[in-house]
Amino acid sequence: MRILFFSILVAAFAVGCSNNDSSGATAATFCDTTCNTDTFRFEGTHKLKPVVTISPKNCTGDTLTWTHNGLEAGRQMHLGTMLESLVRLNNSAIDCYIKEDQYAWLSFNDCNTGRGYLMKLPFDKKESVKNFKSAINSFDKKFVVPQDLRAYADYSNIYVVDIAKDTTERMTFKEEYKINWNDIHATIDSVNISRSRIFVQLIKDGKPVQLEKAISL
Repeated sequence: MRILFFSILVAAFAVGCSNNDSSGATAATFCDTTCNTDTFRFEGTHKLKPVVTISPKNCTGDTLTWTHNGLEAGRQMHLGTMLESLVRLNNSAIDCYIKEDQYAWLSFNDCNTGRGYLMKLPFDKKESVKNFKSAINSFDKKFVVPQDLRAYADYSNIYVVDIAKDTTERMTFKEEYKINWNDIHATIDSVNISRSRIFVQLIKDGKPVQLEKAISL
């Protein structure tokens, strides 16, 4: 009887420990996912006072606005609609470069998935917005991209943009890769970019594939 009681007690203790471990575990995120209620605001130095803002709603980025004093009305879009996904933003993983009264380059990573996004936002309404949902942003520690450059990829190429000159260089992957942009490091392990060089380490069949190209930006 004593042996039976002891066995039951041990089993109950083990289950209790297992439940405690499970409830205490938390999934890792790319950046702090604490609910943000403050508007993200970026201001340019041009005399027309260009500005880009993102106002949050229900803890996610909601309304994207970019304007300056020379416009009768600013430009505005719903961020979740543009991205086809709701994103949680944090000051540690968002940046914006504003080129005078011409355009802005907005870059950020979703704190939940780590996915990188990049947008070119022209102030002139005659020009279309460029929206890249496969950005290679330097907020990611495995991606080295200088402050005055931006990078993004597709399934076969990587592109590097000089955001001040608005010029682009490209390097091919030499074949098409199946890339899950919400789990980018499963395929694009690391990137190192400068004005004179693109280096990418890809993963194919579990093995590293290194590619490099000289560029001039």
